[in-house]
Amino acid sequence: MARTESNAFPARTIRNTRVGDLRPGEYVTIAGRLIESSGSLRIRDASGEIAIDSRPGEIHEIVECTGRLRPPTFSVEAFRRLTPSTRALDASTSRRAIRVRANALRETRAYFHDLGFIEVETPCLVPSPGMEPHLRSFSTRSSRGALRFLHTSPEYAMKRLLSTGEERVYQICKTFRDEPFARYHSGEFTMLEWYRAFASYEEIARDVERLVVHLARKLHGATPLAYGKDTIDLSAPWERLTVEQAFRRFSTIQTSPVTDPDGFTAEVHKAHPSSGATFEDAFFQIFLEQVEPRLGRQKPTLLMDYPESMAALSKCRTTAPAAERFEVYVAGVELANAFTELNDPDEQRRRLKVERRERSRTGMPEHPIDEAFLDALEIGMPPAGGIALGFDRLLMLLSNVPHIEDTLSFPDPDI
Repeated sequence: MARTESNAFPARTIRNTRVGDLRPGEYVTIAGRLIESSGSLRIRDASGEIAIDSRPGEIHEIVECTGRLRPPTFSVEAFRRLTPSTRALDASTSRRAIRVRANALRETRAYFHDLGFIEVETPCLVPSPGMEPHLRSFSTRSSRGALRFLHTSPEYAMKRLLSTGEERVYQICKTFRDEPFARYHSGEFTMLEWYRAFASYEEIARDVERLVVHLARKLHGATPLAYGKDTIDLSAPWERLTVEQAFRRFSTIQTSPVTDPDGFTAEVHKAHPSSGATFEDAFFQIFLEQVEPRLGRQKPTLLMDYPESMAALSKCRTTAPAAERFEVYVAGVELANAFTELNDPDEQRRRLKVERRERSRTGMPEHPIDEAFLDALEIGMPPAGGIALGFDRLLMLLSNVPHIEDTLSFPDPDI
């Protein structure tokens, strides 16, 4: 007679016998996780495991099998897959991703703790999500009709903390951008941001070098890492290239996009008549096709000193028409974006208005200006450096996986 079980696992199973209670010849139903051990397929539940004579599903799925124990194996006569579509149970990829992420989060927090940073949390639901012209955000309304957005970055709120007297803050948070799920992008992703008061983008550059080296050593024991077809030497110092140098080295356009943006745009339009009308259109056509794929192939590249029109929330240099901004590239992929932070409230308001007009011109929703952020600048945000780093993309590098979904427990299509 089969033994029933009051505490059924998994749910919706008709299992009536635990693996540990099997008796030869009895016609019973067992259920558990499908594993591979000692060269055989096995079913494991809380009471033990047993070899089976057929494959009822994929490794690490939960399955239900009906049949008889014919020592030393369980002979399967019928089966049912109880978790056939759960990506979280795709063993070899997802279980590794969970552990790599857990270890990387632990070591990231240890790194910042040792540097005297404070971990902070700021709201995900905000009155203004960010004004970048190309970013789409998710929106909702409260029960009282107030329009709110899921933030595209915690930057505004973290700078408000700097204005209250905090000098070293970091945050690991979920961030949201309404873009198609792709190799390097998920609509919901993890962002690591940190800010140092009384610092510039130079100090932030050293921070990010040391952080990535720290994680590589803790997770892999070495700083050279294989990523795809490349072997990346992560040891500091990383390659430093200005935007002007990168275009001169890698592109077919001779005019500088930094010192002569109008001439650059004209030359691009002559060579590529189908390119867009604006300087940004011309810049990104050449950058994405000719420059970006070549960055960070042997060592990570810090691409520095962007054109003034791309300053975003960064200060501009006093000695050249360029912004104190850099982006980190590894194997042709952008990993992070850093600034010497703009703390002039009047200039910041002017830029936000320009970006809002650009959003309107291109048919993007016009977001309200975050007045609380500008008030913080008025109160007095100290000089600071800051950076936003895509944590999932960093995990791709540390795990040597080709798609962002390989770093997630539940990739976007499976949510």
